[in-house]
Amino acid sequence: MTPSTIPFAQQRLVCVMLLVGIVLYSIGAAVALQVNDGKGFSPDLPAEIGLVCWALGGGLLVAAFVVRAALLRAVENAPPAERAARRFPALLAPIAILEGGALFGITIWMLLGDPVPGLVVACVLFAAAVFLIPLSDPDA
Repeated sequence: MTPSTIPFAQQRLVCVMLLVGIVLYSIGAAVALQVNDGKGFSPDLPAEIGLVCWALGGGLLVAAFVVRAALLRAVENAPPAERAARRFPALLAPIAILEGGALFGITIWMLLGDPVPGLVVACVLFAAAVFLIPLSDPDA
């Protein structure tokens, strides 16, 4: 199937499944931390890893919205016959960017055992991804 022939409901489902992956990974990390008595698996990491997490999270948040704006602008400037094919990547790419940052944040949380900064960054990026989930078909 080409993107133009994939129904909108299936496109939205793909976007939602990216969010489900974040939730399931965070549950796995929480269970792993619980089994380890709440201690991180590598708490002796350098303190700079927290700065990396904050910087990466902020950078990916901005990047996701910039990419979304650029791709949606390309969709609007495309001929009507090509819009549906271009819209799917425009919807999917920013959520995938945010997913990567959220998974990184959850991994930092699991390694350090402290929810700040990893889990905080992951929650902010997850909330932004939820905001970007398309609710209605713009071509309908």
